[in-house]
Amino acid sequence: MWYDVDFTRWAVQLLPPILRSRVLVALLRIIIIPLAYLHRLFTDYRKKLAERLDITASVQDIERALNRRFFLRNRQIYIESESDDRHPCLYFHAEGKPPTFLNPRMTLWMAGEVPSKPNFTIFVPSFLVSSLNSEEDRHHGRHLAEIIRIVERYKPAGRRYAITIYEYE
Repeated sequence: MWYDVDFTRWAVQLLPPILRSRVLVALLRIIIIPLAYLHRLFTDYRKKLAERLDITASVQDIERALNRRFFLRNRQIYIESESDDRHPCLYFHAEGKPPTFLNPRMTLWMAGEVPSKPNFTIFVPSFLVSSLNSEEDRHHGRHLAEIIRIVERYKPAGRRYAITIYEYE
């Protein structure tokens, strides 16, 4: 790629051939060390950013991000989606179902009254998080805060989730 640069070779090539002595090349290598260090920091940051941008809002990607963050191999953190209770609004005439929207009822919810059923549940093993309360947790809520941070970053907007702790054997 365009950002893969061998700075030592580049500096030697910029040096006129008559000045390419061992002493001057060694001095150039020493001078180039901070530039090579900055370049390595740039490439490391670019790799981390590419990994972060590779994760989408799908369940598999969020699971993969959580398991990778805590170095878990056997999918110990997993996500289950809740069943969708919505009914289809269109039926075939042969099905004989009553029309749903012939005389619909309108339900208005006040702020704070909306049913807060989670859209998906995150199952976390007990060796990682022992309690949802940070004072009672074995790790003082550090792992739980990290799980919440990752899920909040990658979950789709408007989706709600619940965290459940299970005993891992």
